[in-house]
Amino acid sequence: MQQLWVLPCGWDDPVPDNLQTKWKHYCQDLPKVSAFRVQRYAFLPRSKVQLHTFTDASEDAYGACVYARCENPKGNVRVELLAAKSRVAPLKRLSIARLELCAAVLGAHLYDHVKQALDLQIESSHFWTDSTVTLQWLKSPPNVWKTFVANRVAEVQHHTHGCQWRHVPGSENPADLVSRGTTVEGLLSSDYWYNGPHWLALPSREWPILTLPGVPDEELEIRQVVAAVQTQTTINPLFLRYSSFTRLLHIVGYCLRFISNSRAKIQARNSLQASPDTSHSISLTVEQVRIAKTRLTRLAQEDAFNDEIRELEKGKSISKKSTIRLLNPILDSERVLRVGGRLNLSQLPYHLLATIRQEFWPLDGRRLVRSIVRNCFRCTRFNPEPVEQQIGQLPAQRVVPGRPFEVIGVDYAGPVYLKPTHPRAPAMKAYICIFVCFTTKGVHIELASDLSTHTFLKALRRFISRRGSPSHLHSDNGKNFEGAKNELVELYRMLRSNSDQDKIRNACAEIGIQWHLTPPKAPHFGGLWEAAVKIAKRHLFRQLGSTRLSFEDMATVLTQIESIMNSRPLLSISDDPCDLSVLTPAHFLIGTSATALPDPDISTVPTNRLTHYQQLQMHVQQFWIRWRDEYLHELQRDSKHRSRNNEIIPGRMVVVVDEMQAPLRWPLARITGVHPGKDKIVRVVSLRTARGIITRPVTKICLLPFSDASTDTEGSPATSEQTADQTETNISCTNPEK
Repeated sequence: MQQLWVLPCGWDDPVPDNLQTKWKHYCQDLPKVSAFRVQRYAFLPRSKVQLHTFTDASEDAYGACVYARCENPKGNVRVELLAAKSRVAPLKRLSIARLELCAAVLGAHLYDHVKQALDLQIESSHFWTDSTVTLQWLKSPPNVWKTFVANRVAEVQHHTHGCQWRHVPGSENPADLVSRGTTVEGLLSSDYWYNGPHWLALPSREWPILTLPGVPDEELEIRQVVAAVQTQTTINPLFLRYSSFTRLLHIVGYCLRFISNSRAKIQARNSLQASPDTSHSISLTVEQVRIAKTRLTRLAQEDAFNDEIRELEKGKSISKKSTIRLLNPILDSERVLRVGGRLNLSQLPYHLLATIRQEFWPLDGRRLVRSIVRNCFRCTRFNPEPVEQQIGQLPAQRVVPGRPFEVIGVDYAGPVYLKPTHPRAPAMKAYICIFVCFTTKGVHIELASDLSTHTFLKALRRFISRRGSPSHLHSDNGKNFEGAKNELVELYRMLRSNSDQDKIRNACAEIGIQWHLTPPKAPHFGGLWEAAVKIAKRHLFRQLGSTRLSFEDMATVLTQIESIMNSRPLLSISDDPCDLSVLTPAHFLIGTSATALPDPDISTVPTNRLTHYQQLQMHVQQFWIRWRDEYLHELQRDSKHRSRNNEIIPGRMVVVVDEMQAPLRWPLARITGVHPGKDKIVRVVSLRTARGIITRPVTKICLLPFSDASTDTEGSPATSEQTADQTETNISCTNPEK
């Protein structure tokens, strides 16, 4: 069948003559199989049972057979065939060694099935193969070999754990009949197939023993292991002892001056001359500082570029793998490695990022400077960066279907100036109160005469009368309006006043509404209603300009703007380019009353079985299906792709953002508590400041760097608590000289 499959012929094409001949011989031999007989009982009573599994493979097929060897107390031995299994070799040609390994896998599975079916106590189990390569593979752990071999070796070792694999000559392997095939006559007359090789009935000392010969590595398919060797550059202990380069420079300068003076005295004594004048000032001279700096530079270069220095001393060019090859380095008369180039003939001194490169040329200098600035307290205070956190999960109220305006957010916009009732009277101020549905983004707009609590509660009751009572009401915190324009001072006072908050909270509780405030200084937590305010103001100013309307006219205009906002598209209803209909918030607001009970799901019921009213309800439910299947998936996208910030932990020192002051005057604080959301991401923290405990979103704090490398003047490391508790005036660079 496999040979027929690979032939380039169709179903109706005649079969080639050679395959026709094979098929006819097979059909003629097939009735003779009825003469095949096996013993009904393959064991001896009260005998010890051994299982022997033979495996073999050829280019055509591979297979295995299992024999039971029974030996009773009298020494009688009986060997009987229990099971055999074969498979045709795959069309993708494999090497004989790999096919032998596949036969071993097949034999291991066959042995496992036979052992479970017998449910007898097996004294020992033995496996036989005529492949020396397979035996080499099975003797070693799987990770030594390539993937194909490793997977199959692991499988064989798992099923044959505790068993012994042995070598059998190919001429004495009964599995050869499985892999190469035989005629029916050969099968019926073969005791070799029924009872295994003759030596299997003999004691174990008579069984074949073979010392495995060596196998070439290319046949063993050894896994190529790539080892990555990391060389660690040694650092002179002198550089690790002091954290200040200036201090180290002066210490080395004094040591070199002492050595120089000592040598001068010895030379003067040996030459019987008067002792030289060793009087000098306590401070170092410019030349002594230069010599000390040159000596430290040479020590640092010997640690990092010892091989390059040796090659240059011998007059050779440095290796192409060197990190400083492109700098064209040269050695000066003091054996200091310097940057070469095309300006050697100019009047400029040796050319070594701004001020640093005037004297030294640090490798990858920009990244080095950025890392130092990033870990500097003073630099962080001068240019603080607010914390960025991974985008959060949408609230459940925005992703779960519900009645429109069941969960709402409210915000104010304005003021707007109205036409006075008397021509000489001043203009009247009014404010726009916007309610936004969390689920459908539907909008309801009310016109409020002022920012008092009483006026807000009246606007809320008008909203409830027309849209139904919501279960949750979300609004900004008063801190969000702190420092805003003068027009919003009244709103700030209303939301910050405890008495006003109690009035609003009690009124909402009587209606059955839960009032939620966003964290202080976190207007981005109310992005849903902030966006609605932006759209409403844009439509209002575009339509009115500087025109002043009466209170009734302004209410009419706002109602029209509300209609426009509720008609804005959420997504297209049809894929037809000629169909311009879209899904809008108005689809969810029309067709049901504000206090209507939930209808049963009839979206899947055939239309001819529905009444006219039910058909209307089905259209509404179809809107919700489109909302769930299409619009909701649009909210899944994360356009910012920020990673999670795990450095916001209790005890961390931060700078609190205060837009009313310069960054250098922003107060310091310590994180005392974190408030992770349902996604375990921290977005709100509690802070201890000099004025007490406050709560802020993470976007209003700037993390100060850890002081893990700070040391005191004597070289002993400073504790993190000492560094963290420094006052604002004492915070400075970890290594100021850098």
